[in-house]
Amino acid sequence: MSQTQQERKAETRARLLSAAAGLFADQGIDAVSIDAVAEAAGRTSGAVYSHFGSKQGLLLALLDSWKDSILTVLLAEVAVTESPEGQLNAVWDNVSAGDESGWSLLEHELWLRAARDHEVADVIRVRNAEARRFSARLLDGWAKAFDAQPAAQSEELAVLVKGLLVGLAMQRRLEPATVPDGLALRGLSALLGLPHDIVPPTAANGSTNSATIEDSKSGARP
Repeated sequence: MSQTQQERKAETRARLLSAAAGLFADQGIDAVSIDAVAEAAGRTSGAVYSHFGSKQGLLLALLDSWKDSILTVLLAEVAVTESPEGQLNAVWDNVSAGDESGWSLLEHELWLRAARDHEVADVIRVRNAEARRFSARLLDGWAKAFDAQPAAQSEELAVLVKGLLVGLAMQRRLEPATVPDGLALRGLSALLGLPHDIVPPTAANGSTNSATIEDSKSGARP
């Protein structure tokens, strides 16, 4: 069945946004041209202007389509397992996978752009505020479910957890050996106020017992 004009427009828009996200993460927002986005999407530069008006319009549309922050997406992953240690592993496993796929780089690129562009900053502030409130509700329910004693109130905790995850993702990209799984899991455990024995012991070289980690990770996926 052939596509309708509306369906073709929606597909083109989605392809352009996906191409922009990948290029912005890989090369940096300022280094990417409209022509490059169009070529990567298999469309013409005219299609970019038709849908978004300008590169700035494309960037703002990308932000609007990507409302879920890192923390919102990651916290949704904890539903795949009932154990707290399995949930921490699910979160960190997704941070590591996300770093490889480029979303953490895109987050950093958007932050840098927002630091210099008030229009982008305003959009990101709104997005972050919505995600922070949602994450706070999830964290509050999570703490009650496991009788945890978090290091801060729910909205402040959401800020701290996101900061830890984003920072660790950046550090691991630059110096992988300095951020073993065990260190990341112990950091999350401390912020969330879990008992010390929730996270497997860390060896002298800073890595967590690999068998224990793999066992808990296997339980973090259906």
